[in-house]
Amino acid sequence: MHRFFIEPGQITEQSIVISGEDFKHITKVLRLGKDDVVEVCDGTGTDYQVVLNTPGDQTIAGVIKEHYPSLGENPELSVTLFQGLPKGTKMEVIIQKCVELGVVEIVPFSSMRTISQIKDKKDKKIERWQRIAYEAAKQSKRGIIPVVKDLQTLKDVLKEAAHFDLLLLAYEDENKRSLKVALMDFEKKSEAGKCLKIGVIIGPEGGFDPQEAEACRAAGIISVSLGTRILRTETAGMVVLSQLNFWK
Repeated sequence: MHRFFIEPGQITEQSIVISGEDFKHITKVLRLGKDDVVEVCDGTGTDYQVVLNTPGDQTIAGVIKEHYPSLGENPELSVTLFQGLPKGTKMEVIIQKCVELGVVEIVPFSSMRTISQIKDKKDKKIERWQRIAYEAAKQSKRGIIPVVKDLQTLKDVLKEAAHFDLLLLAYEDENKRSLKVALMDFEKKSEAGKCLKIGVIIGPEGGFDPQEAEACRAAGIISVSLGTRILRTETAGMVVLSQLNFWK
């Protein structure tokens, strides 16, 4: 079944209205019309099965047959990925795959060993990355469109620690605590039935300077090892998200 994201304002109690690029895609590319069934999502976690009416000149309406919570969201976890800015097009791959794996927010940041840079908030990279997040959410049948934030510094990230139930730092020089152990320790203290807000910090290609790692620990961030192998920056976030999906 074809699936589309729409704004909550396009939904009434019994019907929906689709316009813009999705209208063109439905009518011109897919050639759908009266009595065809599509699935739409309001971007806040609810899906709707809709029977389309006859297309108009610029919009197509439909009758809501049923609605239900989006199966593409995990009610137990809300994960933010803080990603050290990588070189080239690696960020595009990171965003696409991490959206597929369930991340709700991606925050690129710069640190001491960051090579690539974003000049300012108007940089078109952010706009392109958000589009990639949208397409990945649509393809993977997510119930929300994850947000790609403007570039931050590592100092900005440290200020966010208090807003998370658990904030993890994937650090290549950590040799005492694995991700598995950190999650087991946290689970003993966490409140049952609560949606956990978890943050994951992944460094750029050069990793973290020891001073940065110490600053993270001082802010209450839990440093973890992802194993004995050194992972690329574009791999590490996916590994953590995969393990979090297995955990919850």
